[in-house]
Amino acid sequence: LLLRNATTKVAVTTTAMRAMSGKAGSGGRCSIAGDTVTVFGATGFMGRYVCNRLGKTGTQQVIPFRGDVHAYRHLRVTGDVGQVHFVPYQLLDKESVANAVQHSNMVVNLVGADEDTRHFNLDDCHVIGARNIAEACAEAGVERLIHLSALGADKDSESEFLVSKARGEEAVLEAFPEATIVRPSRIFGYEDRFTNLLAGFQSMPTGQLLVDGGNTCIRPVYSLDVADAIFESLQNPATISQVVEVYGPDAYSFKDLASYINRTIAKPNKTTYLPSQIGKIVFGLTDLFWVQFLLSKEDIIRATIDDKFDVNALTLGDLNITPTPLSKVGINWLRRFRSPSFHDELIE
Repeated sequence: LLLRNATTKVAVTTTAMRAMSGKAGSGGRCSIAGDTVTVFGATGFMGRYVCNRLGKTGTQQVIPFRGDVHAYRHLRVTGDVGQVHFVPYQLLDKESVANAVQHSNMVVNLVGADEDTRHFNLDDCHVIGARNIAEACAEAGVERLIHLSALGADKDSESEFLVSKARGEEAVLEAFPEATIVRPSRIFGYEDRFTNLLAGFQSMPTGQLLVDGGNTCIRPVYSLDVADAIFESLQNPATISQVVEVYGPDAYSFKDLASYINRTIAKPNKTTYLPSQIGKIVFGLTDLFWVQFLLSKEDIIRATIDDKFDVNALTLGDLNITPTPLSKVGINWLRRFRSPSFHDELIE
């Protein structure tokens, strides 16, 4: 209701007009790159990395947000003064979405959810919202649209998450055929809900839960590599109407990941075997509560699905990006899970 009555519009400042009319400066954060990019979902996990990557080159950003200033205040510093603009929006309200893209020549859609919530289900986020953004881009004459999907998106998957991602890709391409689809594997980084969650489970009596023994094979990718892939896709016309699959250099089973994380945080390699059928029943019941638990039925299902690749898709190598191994950077945020006596020890 608040958004329906809102009169807030994206302010077209002198800086914005200069950004749309041409470049200025030497190419750094205090320059003007000549592009204006709307980043939907910027207040989520990947948002700060993508916005920072855009800001490093002087790209002007429009950041739609829900909530209050606390949701986006950390993004103010991703660009120079006057280069980052915030506008309230509601994903399912087409007018507010159109308002957010009206002055941009490029758009990035990072909106996503791991599971249904009280306010938005997976289709709201990945299909209906994605279609609203793509249609708004087409109507506004946006030049480039990058849509963040997921590796293994498949309408025939058991995972509702992957099904909704596949349907979202179809919806985006139907409305905006020139869109670039970026499909990352599981993403690791400082604020991830992946390696941090696995490390947190080590302090519980069960240790990490290995669904069906933890033999599922994945190729997790670093958050900064995903941000670089999105930035390069915006700049590279060869990615128009293409799929870019983004995954790391090393393949891990969940058992391998648990072992690496426990070794890194200097804790015993404590794990528990969890049959997937039992996990689906137990966490299917906990999904009925309004309180969000650490795991959901969807997490159990996805833990049984290996990463699948499209041989026709572009990869990080096609964008001249060298993927970063988890073993090289994981210690930077996993160290906090160590006990004080081992905090500064090197990894053996």
